[in-house]
Amino acid sequence: MFAENQALWWQPQTLLNEQSCKILLGPLQIFLQRKAGEWRLATELLTQAEHQHVESQLLAQWPQHRQASRFVFENEPLQFCLKPLLADRPVVVKTHQPVYVPPGEQVTFYISSPVSIRIELQQPTLLLKEVQTLRLSDTWFGPNTQVGELCYADKTQARQSKEELPKRVHRAVTPVTVKNNSSQMMSIEKLSLPVPYLSLYGLVDGSLWTDQVILDHQDDAEMSRLHISKQMPAGADGAERLAKPRLYMEKHGLFRAFSDLFSHSASRSGS
Repeated sequence: MFAENQALWWQPQTLLNEQSCKILLGPLQIFLQRKAGEWRLATELLTQAEHQHVESQLLAQWPQHRQASRFVFENEPLQFCLKPLLADRPVVVKTHQPVYVPPGEQVTFYISSPVSIRIELQQPTLLLKEVQTLRLSDTWFGPNTQVGELCYADKTQARQSKEELPKRVHRAVTPVTVKNNSSQMMSIEKLSLPVPYLSLYGLVDGSLWTDQVILDHQDDAEMSRLHISKQMPAGADGAERLAKPRLYMEKHGLFRAFSDLFSHSASRSGS
């Protein structure tokens, strides 16, 4: 399968009548079968060590005891498509160790987050199922229970070198630049990644990237700014936009969560 370019697994693929296939995207396993007037679908999240690359194979028959959802048609579509999508909530990640940013300095983190997969049929487009490639726990991000937002918690780390990032087919990388334009030392221990507001891109090597996020912290916490840049990082040429943002932020709409964190961290490190 994926005979033309296996790296570009998000492109439409054809199954012949009575053909079955198994696709592995990281810990997500997908089974599909096309029959006369019917498509069958099954998914499973594996608990074993994560696979880093996409794997696909045609099956001689549908796996025994594998329960499937059946979708029936007068004339069934010929193709399916696996479309990656960013999470529907911000994702909170931690740094390896507390990072201190002096006044006037900045730091760039490279943070990966797991995507969801929309399993669709083509011509016409029909969504069969949207499934997460990794189950994330809920967490609250903010200085207290009254101020903040419900997010996902991920066990990944914020890294300062993109070369340190392991290539994992089911995760998208977001470059996050934090600028400390305040007069105080800033301590960063965790970040909330606003992935619902970002576009998702696929590169020719099969890796997934998002828009760049720029956080500008100033003395007045209410003046902290968040900017989403459409410029891809160096070495990310030929990017194809695979998904638009789930949400579009209003002016100043995302400032509070970040400014509260930075204000709290700066005051704590200065105490």
